[in-house]
Amino acid sequence: MGGKVALLFEAGSETERTALRGKISPEASNRRCSSRRSFLSWRKASYFWAFCAVALLHRALVEKRQPPVAEVLHDSSVCRHGPCFSPAGNQVEAKSGFPSFLEYASSGPINVSYDARSIMLNGNRVLLLGGSLHPSRATKGTWEHALDEVVRNGLNLVTLYVMWEDHQPVPTKEIDWSFKKGLQFDGSSNPNATEWSLASAIRSAARRGLFVHLRIGPYDCAEYTYGGIPEYIPLQHPKIEMRRPNLEWLQVMQSYVERIVDYVNENELWAYQGGPIILGQIENELGGEIDSATENLLFVNTRGEFVVDDSDVDPSIRGLRRATLQDYANWCGQLVNELAPNVTWTMCNGFSAENTILTCNAISEATSFLEKHGDNGRVQIDQPPMFTEFEGGFQIWGEEADKPSDYFWGRTAKDMAHDALRWFSRGGTHLNYYMFWGSYSRGRQAAAGITNMYANDVMLCSSGQRHQPKFGHLQKLHQVVVDIAPTLLACETALDNDQPIEILNKSGEWQIGEDQSMFQYLPSERHLPDVAFVENNGGEQVVARIAVSRDSNKSKTLTMAPWSSKVVINGKVVFDSASIDRRFMAFHRVFSKGPNVPILLGWTEWLEPIGASPDNPKTKLTGFPVEQTKLNVESQVYSDYAWYETSFDLNGTVDNSTLLVSTQRANGIVVYIDDRFIGAADDHLHKEGPIVLKIPTGHITDGEHRLRILSESLGYNNLIGRWGGSTGQKTKGITGDVTMAINGKNISLVDGREWRSFPGLRGESLSSQGANRANLKNSSLNTAASTFPKWRSALFHTPAYESSFQGLFLKLNSGRGHLYLNGRDLGRHWNITKGETMNFTQEYYFLPKDFLFAHGRMNELVLFSPFPNDNIEAELLLSWIEASKQVTIEDRVDYPLACL
Repeated sequence: MGGKVALLFEAGSETERTALRGKISPEASNRRCSSRRSFLSWRKASYFWAFCAVALLHRALVEKRQPPVAEVLHDSSVCRHGPCFSPAGNQVEAKSGFPSFLEYASSGPINVSYDARSIMLNGNRVLLLGGSLHPSRATKGTWEHALDEVVRNGLNLVTLYVMWEDHQPVPTKEIDWSFKKGLQFDGSSNPNATEWSLASAIRSAARRGLFVHLRIGPYDCAEYTYGGIPEYIPLQHPKIEMRRPNLEWLQVMQSYVERIVDYVNENELWAYQGGPIILGQIENELGGEIDSATENLLFVNTRGEFVVDDSDVDPSIRGLRRATLQDYANWCGQLVNELAPNVTWTMCNGFSAENTILTCNAISEATSFLEKHGDNGRVQIDQPPMFTEFEGGFQIWGEEADKPSDYFWGRTAKDMAHDALRWFSRGGTHLNYYMFWGSYSRGRQAAAGITNMYANDVMLCSSGQRHQPKFGHLQKLHQVVVDIAPTLLACETALDNDQPIEILNKSGEWQIGEDQSMFQYLPSERHLPDVAFVENNGGEQVVARIAVSRDSNKSKTLTMAPWSSKVVINGKVVFDSASIDRRFMAFHRVFSKGPNVPILLGWTEWLEPIGASPDNPKTKLTGFPVEQTKLNVESQVYSDYAWYETSFDLNGTVDNSTLLVSTQRANGIVVYIDDRFIGAADDHLHKEGPIVLKIPTGHITDGEHRLRILSESLGYNNLIGRWGGSTGQKTKGITGDVTMAINGKNISLVDGREWRSFPGLRGESLSSQGANRANLKNSSLNTAASTFPKWRSALFHTPAYESSFQGLFLKLNSGRGHLYLNGRDLGRHWNITKGETMNFTQEYYFLPKDFLFAHGRMNELVLFSPFPNDNIEAELLLSWIEASKQVTIEDRVDYPLACL
């Protein structure tokens, strides 16, 4: 696109040409929007006023650059004369080729560059070992603990996603870069919640010597609802097609990117400012099929500029073509190049811009990325090999670990070590674990079907406790990789230079192995060690023979387990991916139920009124059910729930009937007829798209009846524009017909009759500080026994415990709904089991110490469940793992009690 990020509102019209970024001066913008041009037709007026809005926004940003009051740009903790990063207790141990940020922290700007082998800092090649952590899913205390564990595990980089939705969850509030856990149901923040910010999260990493790779989105994926994009964006922009060369999306995206870049600039966190952020990422996993007929795509002219064309003349005659995903990728690259030209930017796993490094996201197939030099053909040609997402697995409600419907539950430590070494053997000099620590999806963060615990099978359990033997085995791997970093960085890549090795066949003879190979790094500097990676990529154990060194005819015999790798330094095996030190498996889980563990006291229940009252001003009276996202957003209600109500008549009694409700994937419904609970149904797959849920309604007498349906969103799909994810609005609630199936005949209830639609729950709206026991107690909600949905609450004292290794958990085996601790929404709980087994998908819910009261004040637990007949089965436990004399934890995916 030639450096121009331009937009033409009429093809070829120089007078109406404008830029989405950096092409309009403030004066020109003002002149153009101060009067209407006589030559503009009414047909083009809407485009003109859209242009005016963008131009005025641009002028405000350029002239004032002053954010709204709530958009805090500069933390008070920043040193006024430059960044300051006081060292923390746990720090990265810097070694040759493996730096710590603290080596650079007081030395001014850091020059970040790269060549075909690696990222370079101040002209020196470096090895980067990283782990992904999401501050949006953390608390301040758990974040600090996780960073300490990153350092102890031997990493020198953390990779952070910025979740736009977490910083601006409702359209009526300005963007706020702090993390205020405990969102109120009107979208504002709980004033009692512990505050910390994106900037302080990054500084905490820097204080430990950790570099930062900041992935700003606005689309993150991340198994986060809507992929991190606020759910209201498509409602505000009806013609938007997210992550496409679409006018409304480009405008929305640019505005957001300007804000996050401004925030980082003002806090002086980029490497060129002396800060720890050495890399930025724009967009995420860009790909998929593009549909020019439905996605309102822009055109591109011969100068590579985006064009809005509403002419009746064939665009191709005037040198116009439809924009492609590559055009959009180029625009993304040029956007960040204009906003932050001194930053090294990446794009991952798909289309990329010329000025960005293309990086790899994969499970076990990352070697194919290297072998084809990436999708752009430049990796290890003129771009370094970077592995931004070495994936460790995700969990879905109701799924079994060995046969999930989507994704995968986890990977063994042996498999991960083998694949990591295959990456390094072929030239990799950057590897980032996705995730290192997943934490929990609190509030409404979890994407469609994703559990409350996030990425629970990685090196740190969601609770922050070490996941053994994975933590220890990979820690040992990191120590070896750091030791050989000088050799790897001094040599050219061994990609395509693998050496065949001999194996002993069944006849006792040596032959060249088909699935075995060796990659050697032999530095010219003789003070550096020779390094060899020996691989068995076959399913059988073999005995292999390799040369001991380059200067000797001596050989060494190795026994290679199936699918394994060994690291050999100067002829000596220093690491075997298939051999786990028994110390890392000699742990057992401890549960404390002694006098120090508090008891849940004072259980109280309140009923959630069913249906949509016509007297409530938020109830919508229409001839159809109002789609749930639209209903809640327009009502300024931040909730997973919505009520629907209508009436129907039966001429005669029926003994067998079924209600069919058209809704969406990852949605649940609960049905009442005449105040009587009838049944429930749900879809909890990690997917999107329409589905019909069926609820047997059984015997119904003749006459008029009231039908009330509670809809519960189980999360929006995180996929957008790829792998089945739509680019437009994602819907929830009742999204089509509702029919009664009686005697083989379907009777529609969406036929013009009155429907009432109500956003959220009454119990939610009672409190301005999250679900609150006092407000429930003082409300008009009934406490009498009934078959209505229930709010329940209990009290407990804060126990004395050491949160650095012990965790306080709520063991909960009943219901489905949201769980609140002292007004903070901890996310969804659910007693669903894994497939056909009797084991719960998630039985333990971590209670962060940050959210507990001190000084004797009682803590409040509040639970909501839409099912009226649930019996409470809940208790508090303290739990941790400690060393034992026997091997009690195995290297298996979803091993019982390795993580809670």
